[in-house]
Amino acid sequence: MLGRVSCAGPRARTRRLAKLASGASLALVLVVAIAACGGSSSTPSDTLHAFLAAWGRHDYAAMRAQVLTPPPDFKAVNATALSALGATSATFMPGRIRQSGSHAAVRVRQRFALAPGDWDTATTVHLINHKGHWLVAWTPATINPALHAGDRFAVVRDWPARAPILGAGGAPLTTERKLVTVGVVGGRIKQPPAVAADLLASGASKAEVDQALAEAKAHPTYFEPVFQVTKARFEQLKDKPGPGNVYAVPGTQFELAADRSALTPQLGAHVVGSVGPITAEELHHLGAPYDASSVVGQTGLEQAYERRLAGTPTTRVLVLDPAGATIATLKSFPGHPGKAVQTSVDPAVQRAAEAALADERRNAALVAIRPSSGQILAVVSDPTSYGYDQALEGEYPPGSTFKVLTSTALFGAGLSPDSAATCAPTLTVDGEVFHNAEGEAPVQTLGQAFTESCNTAFISLATQHLKPADFTAVARTYGLDATPQPGLPAFDAEIPKPDGETSLAATAIGQAGVVFSPLGMASVAAAVASGSVRAPRLVAGAPDDHVAAKPLPSNAVSDLREMMAGVVASGTAAGTGLPSTTHAKTGTAQYYAGGKLRTDAWLMGYDGDLAFAVVVVDSDQINGGPLDGPLVAKFLNALGPQ
Repeated sequence: MLGRVSCAGPRARTRRLAKLASGASLALVLVVAIAACGGSSSTPSDTLHAFLAAWGRHDYAAMRAQVLTPPPDFKAVNATALSALGATSATFMPGRIRQSGSHAAVRVRQRFALAPGDWDTATTVHLINHKGHWLVAWTPATINPALHAGDRFAVVRDWPARAPILGAGGAPLTTERKLVTVGVVGGRIKQPPAVAADLLASGASKAEVDQALAEAKAHPTYFEPVFQVTKARFEQLKDKPGPGNVYAVPGTQFELAADRSALTPQLGAHVVGSVGPITAEELHHLGAPYDASSVVGQTGLEQAYERRLAGTPTTRVLVLDPAGATIATLKSFPGHPGKAVQTSVDPAVQRAAEAALADERRNAALVAIRPSSGQILAVVSDPTSYGYDQALEGEYPPGSTFKVLTSTALFGAGLSPDSAATCAPTLTVDGEVFHNAEGEAPVQTLGQAFTESCNTAFISLATQHLKPADFTAVARTYGLDATPQPGLPAFDAEIPKPDGETSLAATAIGQAGVVFSPLGMASVAAAVASGSVRAPRLVAGAPDDHVAAKPLPSNAVSDLREMMAGVVASGTAAGTGLPSTTHAKTGTAQYYAGGKLRTDAWLMGYDGDLAFAVVVVDSDQINGGPLDGPLVAKFLNALGPQ
């Protein structure tokens, strides 16, 4: 409410600041200069005070009461003017009232807080003494001098071209084509049935037309998109002869847009992501300068880095005539271009990985990493329709691929690949019977047990030489104790501390509560390949991009490399087509789901400076070597030596 005005004499003035909040989000701040006090019950200052106060609280009926001969659309014109600006606050600062006989005028400075910044402008309020009462001589120019009868404000945002998402070496991971968004502006529509008919004839669906016209009626100053056409199709529509030309019918409007998609459907599904029309929820979250016509990132990096990629639009405050033509630009706020998002994805590696899994009918996921840098080169998650990225966020029991970590813990306990081991058909621990997934080959050492993936040998060694805390320690050794932050949501592994002898035995072979993502297992393979643990890196500048590498114990590195080479040469991955230079570890994880025993098939490893991990979910009881080996062989052979 306005503060009390005190008068020290006939020419005393006071300036008061009052914040007047409306039921809407617009809060108006009014600074009123009272030119005179006392005397007549109706003075220019009294009327100005009442008029601006009512304006400030959106009380158009009270405003109208202070106006001489207000037009029938007085309320609509004032309300539409303020809503069209989308201001969050406005400040009115009147100057000195200048009176000449029965006429008076005052210059009122206005400051509107718009999304891109403050708009400072001014108007003049004219007053007239009508039969002893001072009233406002209102016209649309009272709102702003540039407004005349039938004119309206419009705030137009011109977004810069969306910045690209780049892969290794600056290769683009997105492609674009020019489109035209066909839409309507309710305030310009003269004949809704004609507009609807022309839109339908141009290719829009009835649902699209009905929704857009309903929104246009509710928000007559907004541009409401109906559908999109290619630039070539738009030119055809524009040149169509006759009254059905959608370009010519009053009420339609057109905006040039770009259809943006990822380099491959795989990248579009999860990593690069997609863009599309903004939803109400997204508009609420993003806020200004976005509006109902904005196109924003919907998934993946497009969504995660929306503001960075989009930049900020050039915003112009316009005055439009009744036909929608621009007659004045009152204010322009410069925009800023978006900034590219640089990733480590290598298009050649990505395509090879996608091709390798293309014929696999089961759910499958693969991650490839450059061991020397920790950079993620490829991410594949099939099918693309799956609700999340299985490669980066999946949680699967790793089976015998976990023996890489168990071996690391055993080496820390003083064992070596030559340490004695036996591979019994079964082994009972606290009443729990454990079996071998890969059969029972002759085994005399830890190294041979690794090559043949003998469960009972690893359980026997682990229960003799390891404590529960050793598994927590080995997780920390491989950097699996921290949540990965490569630039997208990600999960690497969870390795619970065993709570008993049976749990320790199951943990040693990648069961119990142990779960990994392909990202986490590929990171383990990369650590063995390079000799150092590196956080997986995807987006330049993301938190993991700055995590320092830490070395693995040198004896563990050399021993693991030797044993992983043996897996390919003569062990569970032999004869699967893998290049002879590949080092790997197979895994077969069994678990019950839906009352059925299911199997996930794993293969992790590296070839030169390329590490990988792949999982095929519910593999129909096929083990990791025979199922995943040919998939990875196809992948590696397509790329050649790394």
